[in-house]
Amino acid sequence: MRETFDPSWLALREGIDHRSRSPIGLRSLREWWFTRRASRVLDLGCGTGSNLRYLAPRLPGPQRWTLLDRDAELLRRVRGPDQEVGDLTLEVVEGDLATEGLALVAEVDLVTASALLDLVSEAWLDALIDACTEAGTAAHFALSYDGTISWGGTDDPLDSVVRNAVNQHQLGDKGLGPALGPNAGLGAWDRFKARGFLTDIVPSPWVVGPNDAELAIALIDGWATAAAEQLPGQTDEVRRWAERRRASVTTDDFLLMVGHVDVFALPYWLEPER
Repeated sequence: MRETFDPSWLALREGIDHRSRSPIGLRSLREWWFTRRASRVLDLGCGTGSNLRYLAPRLPGPQRWTLLDRDAELLRRVRGPDQEVGDLTLEVVEGDLATEGLALVAEVDLVTASALLDLVSEAWLDALIDACTEAGTAAHFALSYDGTISWGGTDDPLDSVVRNAVNQHQLGDKGLGPALGPNAGLGAWDRFKARGFLTDIVPSPWVVGPNDAELAIALIDGWATAAAEQLPGQTDEVRRWAERRRASVTTDDFLLMVGHVDVFALPYWLEPER
């Protein structure tokens, strides 16, 4: 099954995506980018350009972005940063991660993606790291789900059951073979490190509060659907769990934390170009 994304879901999550991303590893990426006089970026699974809108204003100098997605409708909705970014050019490419995506790595200085790694397979990730190693390309993957779902306030007896079912569901085939799911971020960090990259992995959790009610409801409904698929004998229990959790969203003390990590991999073994 190939994963598809509703533009409305991408728009709904963009605000919390941006506020959750870690500035810690970004400092090292900026330093590498400046030292290498880098300018070319490949954004894999770009959607409507959320990653571009976050990252471009935070990188210095001229930028040449190639945005790749296999969904033509999402590519038609791509828009640039909301704030002024000097010398910026964009090219959108309709293509597949396993073909055009890997082939384009050799043509850029930085490969990046947001909320992607948990959907890809181990084989695809290894092929990407091979391509980055051969080309001396840096990598930055933001917001990979790490399997953590924590609720503030009163525990629900089915919270852990649903979380475990969701995490198992994450390992299903999303179009590139069995997905890495919650193991993606740590797995990428470890693999890049083994190939000689200077790597960092930093937490970037979603902290969902009362002002994020629409997002919270969408998460609960999505998790309930995934859990029901994994637990066909407990569909009624899962449905009642979703009802209880949707009701909790309206309380003033509602709090939900969804764990993510940001991964950075920089090829510091290469000398800066002169």
